[in-house]
Amino acid sequence: MWSRLVAVVAVLGLQAEAMEKNPVSNADMCMLAKTLDGKVLLSTATCCVGYARPMNYLCPAHTGEETYDTTTKQYLMDCDGEIPTGVIIAKGPGDVSKALAYAKAANVAFRVKSGGHSQACLSTVKDGVVLSLESMKKIEYINHDDGSVFVTMEAGVTLTQLRADYIANSHVYFPHGLDPWIGAGGHFTGGGVGHLVRKFGFGTDFVVGMDVVLPSGEFVQVFEPEYEERLTGRLSVYNERDRQLLWGLKGSGHANFGVVTKFWMRTIPRPAYVVLGKYSYNIADKTSVEEYWNSMCGFYSKAPENETAGERNLLVWPMVSNNREGPGFLMRFIIYYIPDNNSTAQGALDEATPVVNAFLAHVNGLTFHSGGIEAVAENGQFPNLVDPSVSRYSPTCVSRIIPSREDVCNRDGWIGKFADFIFEEISLFPSRGTTLFTYFDKWGGAASLNDANFERTSINTRNAYGTIQFCRIPLNVAARDTNAMINGEGGTKDFNNTVLADVGNGWYLNFLDTLATEPEQIYTEPVVYQRLKKVKHDYDPTNVLHRPLGVPLPGSEFLADSTLALVGASAPTVQDYCKLSGTLEGAVLMPVMGCCGTDPWPPGVPCATDTSNNAQLSYAASQARLLVDCDNLKPNALIIARSALDITKSLKFIKERDIDYRIRSGAHSQSCASTCTNCVVISLEELKGIEYVTSDAGATFMGVEPGVELKQLVADYQDHSDVYFPHGLDAPAGIGGHLGGGAVGYLTRKFGFGSDFIVGVELVLGNGKFVQVNDQDYEEQLLGYRRAHNDEDQDLLWAVKGNAHANVGVVTRYWMRTIPRPSYMVKGFYLFGVQSAVHLQSFWGSVCKFYSVSDESPKAKNLILWPFVRSGNQLMLQVFYLPDRNDTASGALAEAEEVLHEFLVGVTAPLITQSIQAVPDKMQFADILNDQGGRTTYSCTSRLVRKREDVCDNWSFLDSFADRMWYEMVNPVVDQTFFAYFDPWGSAATTNDPDFVKSSFMGRHAWGTFQYCRTPVGAVTREALWATVDTFDSLIASQISDSWYVNFQDRTTTNRSQVLFVPEVNERLQTIKAKYDTTGVFSSPLTVALPERGW
Repeated sequence: MWSRLVAVVAVLGLQAEAMEKNPVSNADMCMLAKTLDGKVLLSTATCCVGYARPMNYLCPAHTGEETYDTTTKQYLMDCDGEIPTGVIIAKGPGDVSKALAYAKAANVAFRVKSGGHSQACLSTVKDGVVLSLESMKKIEYINHDDGSVFVTMEAGVTLTQLRADYIANSHVYFPHGLDPWIGAGGHFTGGGVGHLVRKFGFGTDFVVGMDVVLPSGEFVQVFEPEYEERLTGRLSVYNERDRQLLWGLKGSGHANFGVVTKFWMRTIPRPAYVVLGKYSYNIADKTSVEEYWNSMCGFYSKAPENETAGERNLLVWPMVSNNREGPGFLMRFIIYYIPDNNSTAQGALDEATPVVNAFLAHVNGLTFHSGGIEAVAENGQFPNLVDPSVSRYSPTCVSRIIPSREDVCNRDGWIGKFADFIFEEISLFPSRGTTLFTYFDKWGGAASLNDANFERTSINTRNAYGTIQFCRIPLNVAARDTNAMINGEGGTKDFNNTVLADVGNGWYLNFLDTLATEPEQIYTEPVVYQRLKKVKHDYDPTNVLHRPLGVPLPGSEFLADSTLALVGASAPTVQDYCKLSGTLEGAVLMPVMGCCGTDPWPPGVPCATDTSNNAQLSYAASQARLLVDCDNLKPNALIIARSALDITKSLKFIKERDIDYRIRSGAHSQSCASTCTNCVVISLEELKGIEYVTSDAGATFMGVEPGVELKQLVADYQDHSDVYFPHGLDAPAGIGGHLGGGAVGYLTRKFGFGSDFIVGVELVLGNGKFVQVNDQDYEEQLLGYRRAHNDEDQDLLWAVKGNAHANVGVVTRYWMRTIPRPSYMVKGFYLFGVQSAVHLQSFWGSVCKFYSVSDESPKAKNLILWPFVRSGNQLMLQVFYLPDRNDTASGALAEAEEVLHEFLVGVTAPLITQSIQAVPDKMQFADILNDQGGRTTYSCTSRLVRKREDVCDNWSFLDSFADRMWYEMVNPVVDQTFFAYFDPWGSAATTNDPDFVKSSFMGRHAWGTFQYCRTPVGAVTREALWATVDTFDSLIASQISDSWYVNFQDRTTTNRSQVLFVPEVNERLQTIKAKYDTTGVFSSPLTVALPERGW
């Protein structure tokens, strides 16, 4: 993402300025326009002359839907003096990212708008740039399997469009306001106050996810965890910062921490009928005003928890305003009632009537003018909302938050001042040139109970009793005097200072008021304000989204305040593991059996073996799959995953508690890197699916899950297909770690590494996101179509092919290309006796001579020889030959013997026995299918040989090696045997992908590997075995250059540089790690490190 931002800035040729804002350059804006899917609108029509992009894309005189005039006229009239130099019309998150990069680099005054309904004009800026989301208007409905309906809407959707859309296309809705020209972006990041607040809560309470472009330019999605799985099929591994971002955006967003481009909303059923009404009363004197206001206080005097359901269904808006039908002023009650019984109009009316009458009983002392209620179809309840013809005819208002009932219902205080002011203004009408209205909006009730502790949203005002607004409207719009309506006698400031001075704490309604001067007058809850500052610091540290009344960056003393530290991680309890187990398709296995019996989650869902799907699982059985060397490593819990979603949930559980963990597939890690002590292991052993896909062109692909062991893989493709791909021979090796680490095997010299055959992967990233990435050359054959891949996708695939090992994600399936399996192959061995060190040297020399030919013949590449030196004074040559002519056994054998002769002529050691035969394909892996050896394991050191010269022309190595081997043959160690062998990868393998174009496997540039192993015979300790191995390892290290180890196979590996040894590959891997695992979710001693800051 950063590379794209840097590219945009480079195109513009701009330098960031630190302090004062720069004037907007039309030329720079036009250059930005070339990079956008949207457009740039400027006050000058000729700005883009001379630029290559079509003129109708850039200049306001030639645009289609949007023009500079139309977009700037979306603002309220009060904002006509705050006209920007340019407007960026974004068509998607990519445009938003580029606009933020431009604003940061150009250092211009910058604002973001969705609908333009900011009464304080905070979504525009004079002589600056506005990023407008007005063209992002898409609305979609998601019907979940459980019957619930979700809505996604882009930030430029107006309430007019929203309401018309859900009336036409669904039976659901969610709380929102009534002003038709409001844009979703500002409305739902600021609370979403409207007519449903008392019954259902704020609109923001219904936001369950957001798409956001951060000030850095990065695009992220953040969800409430309990909804994300239902919406996306995944569950992200959110850290505390992610949760704080979503919390901050839900109520205090307003472009403080990022630009929201899409909202994900839960919904509620829309009623068939609602009850609407209006009651008006004459104002006879000042006492009438007082009596009117007290009637409202009488009805709303109950504590929220004591209100009945019917009372919460009723919303009353008390208003004082002109009598539009005659002289004088009226006091009005606007009635809105949401019935529980709404299937018929009469039923709705019958339910509402007694509740409305109970309210009207409080106004018996007033003189009735007119009014009544009626049940109307829900589709027709807001004709003013679907007809925004007077959208810019805006009042000038002061909007104050009322913290408590006492602040507005105190007859001896505020009400008297209110009555005096209103009655005086009535007597002066129409000399002011304006009319007025004032109303009270009672939020309390169910709304404040919905999230009283600010756990889910940052709406500062949710604990307030309500708001009071006083507005002036010009009688003659053409002669409108905004300054007089604000600052003149009887204006909003006069009302604020005269009437509201003693009400509450002087808080203003979030971003609606022109009189607020400090953020502290808007962010009313100190604890909330401090948390918002922390979110600002984390997501906008350079204050790209600075604007008046925005959340400020915290000071140094704030960041040092220990009380603001995020909640610390705690070690999981047995009950925590049990609860996790209850959410998984798999299970959590623990050393303590039956752990969930004391605290069931739910009853019968175990940590071990109580469910039918997991009945065969146990902690002991899973641990017994490890090599013997790893027996002393006991994790606190094994999480057995059965799906990608299980992996996501497990990572989330682990990340939240900051506990050490490992990931394993088959448990064949010689270095025990797939397990640990006092930690958690996520085991993929139950992900064992294998499937075959045949393309229209006849190519066969295999989909293999990571828990498949090599013995299962071989048995499956021998039974179900005539294809295979390169892999190793160790039966218990899991395909997840095997392919992720290169997949070296007997086919390497002829066909390359197993990782070269990976053409696609499905994996869970560090943030919990599930993705599928395919090689562009094969995707259409796999899926039947091609997707638009970016470079980052291919980078991710490159990193996984050879360095998966939980560096950037957990692979849940590999997609493999295949090659035809031969009918016959030749396999066997030659066994030689050893009578001196000279025999060892001649044997090794024959190996080197055979593998020294740089331009090998095709038949030579068909042969792989594994030379073994082993206890019992023996040299063994293990042979695999893949004949070109394999339709008959005799033909295959004859071809192999011809090539083998070239090797055998150089061996001086006496031949003891031999067994070479051509075998049918189904017999070639009998040793794997029989799983010979099981857990009886050897302890090894595995060194990469970068150059042939290191082991063939290095006489110091040859002498030391031969002398050491002869010494061990003559002086055997009690209870131990040994073997040493060379695995020649070179030749075809190293030339297959020499520049790491398709694979990140670093071992591909090596000539081969050299391994030395000790095997227990009796009661020898593992420590004694390793002491001997370490002695030999020191000998090799002193003779072979570079001292590189086979990727993750060696216990003696101590740091990353011994495994990740190709600098340019390591640097590229670090860059990819920073993109896909930014917080280091995947971290173990030998994984790729995150780059240092400044990388």
